[in-house]
Amino acid sequence: MTTIVGVQLEHGCIIVSDSRVVASGKVYTHSDMVNAVERGSYIISGAGDYRALQVVLHGWTPPLVTVKAKTNLYEFMINKVVPALKTTLTEAGVSVSKSSNDDDSKFELYLLIAINGTIFEIDSDFAVGMNNTGFYGIGSGGDYAVGALHAGASTLDAMRIAAINNNETAPPFNILEQETK
Repeated sequence: MTTIVGVQLEHGCIIVSDSRVVASGKVYTHSDMVNAVERGSYIISGAGDYRALQVVLHGWTPPLVTVKAKTNLYEFMINKVVPALKTTLTEAGVSVSKSSNDDDSKFELYLLIAINGTIFEIDSDFAVGMNNTGFYGIGSGGDYAVGALHAGASTLDAMRIAAINNNETAPPFNILEQETK
């Protein structure tokens, strides 16, 4: 997989992703193969099924964040962003409803999406979550990184700790910041 951490701050957020892509047992490192992008009012990052992630990062046009949407971004995520994500994935031929208990065929996509400085976590079932701690971690090294954040590590140190403990996590680390608008 990969590792991505997000930290919700008082006036915005930081999302840090690693540079390793592991798919079908192969390890890829190339500057064009990213795990996080900025697109307008959004930071979009993810781990899991890499084909699905490619579609989300490079083929999805997120909904426009209107003044009305800014009044309740959580509802906007549930009612506008998630349906748009599912539609794009389905149209690209990604099966988002793999129902097998077999780990090899199970759909896995974990996203951290920031809109106007607010982080949301989206799980494989497309449920939208938020965390009062302000710490988010997804991917194979996410738990290590979040543990390090809770212990007082900086975002970069948390990613370094994840890389030490998880062979699917590697530098360089990419930092994206967004202020609340």
